[in-house]
Parts: sequence; C-alpha cells; structure tokens
Amino acid sequence: MAFKNHYRTLGVSPNTGLDAIKKEFRKLALQYHPDMNAGNEFATLRFRELQEAYETLSHPSKRAKYHYEWKLHFPHTDINIAWEHTPLTILNESIQLNKQIAAMDIFRMNKEAIFLRVKKILSESNISMLLDHKDEILNQKLTTQLLSASSALSFKHIGTVAASLKMIAGTDDTSIKRITDFVKTARRQHYWEKYYPLIVLLITMVICILIYSVSQ
Repeated sequence: MAFKNHYRTLGVSPNTGLDAIKKEFRKLALQYHPDMNAGNEFATLRFRELQEAYETLSHPSKRAKYHYEWKLHFPHTDINIAWEHTPLTILNESIQLNKQIAAMDIFRMNKEAIFLRVKKILSESNISMLLDHKDEILNQKLTTQLLSASSALSFKHIGTVAASLKMIAGTDDTSIKRITDFVKTARRQHYWEKYYPLIVLLITMVICILIYSVSQ
C-alpha cells in the first residue's frame, strides 16, 4: 500500500499546529460527511481519508511516528519539501483520483463530484505551473490519468476537461490527438445512449407492423 501524505489530505503543512489541524478537519468533515452526502460514494471515500489523516496527525505520538515512518519511506526527501505543490503532486492527485473511481460502484458514483475534483486538478494555477515546468512526459502521463478519470463523467463536462488538457498539451500532437479521439468517442457514446431507446422503439414498431402485415 502506498504511503499516504496525510498533510496533503487535510490541506495543511507539516508545521501546522494541532488547533489549526482540528479546524481544517472539522470543515472538511462537514463537507464530506456521509450524512450530508447520502449515496455519494466519492464523499464517503474522501471522508475516510480525512478521518485516517486526522487520527494520525491529531495525536502527538502518532504524528511523531508518522514522521519517523516518512523518513524510512523517503530517506532523501524532507517532509516539508514533499508538502510543496509541484507538477509531480498534481500527477499524483490524478493517480489517486483514478484509484478512488476504480473502487466506486459505477451505478452509484457521483459524476458531479468527480468533475469538481478533475476541475480542481485542472485549475488555472495548476495549468500555469505545468506549462512553466515544460515536462512533456509528465504532462502526457497527467493527460492519460485525467482522460481515464473523465470516462466516468457526463458528456456535458467532457468539453471543459478537453479544453484544459489541450492547453497543457500545447504543441504535443500526440496528446492533442488522444484528447480529440477521446472526445469523439465520448460524443458517439453519448448519442448512442441518448437515442438507443428510440431506436429500439422504432425497430419494435417495424417488427410489429411486419408481423401484423404477414398475419393478414
């Protein structure tokens, strides 16, 4: 199991005091509490992550043990540096999102919540950072992850995600083609799901008419 960055889960730095950690947890717990999000499996998973992070960081002994374990897992990376927001952390957020989606019930997942998470990852500040960093390979990996996550979205959100991903792709023709092909596939799937009942109805009517004609 991957070692989790509890500080990033709660949105606080490693230097944050206990009172601030409690305050941030309460705010996020209220937002994602299952009682406030009935049937929202995404919120349930997020709430569990928050509980795990808070349980660790709110107890001095557990927090100290967590820092010790961090050093064992990442002997060459200071935890304060790991907190910093970088293109790699953006990619890791996308990978984590896909893992969460994979654990969801496809028939019960909250597509709006997933879109908001993707939209947050593709914020203006994040896009700007990715463009400034100019790491084509990382951007390609990010595109792969977010296209995968977007396959769970409603078609009405696909265009927004695609536009942001094309900004990140820049002049990378390979990535642009993948994004374009993804949109085309999503559009075909959308129209198929939209008109499939009508097609079935028309075919049924035609069959009934043929049977009626033959029986006369």
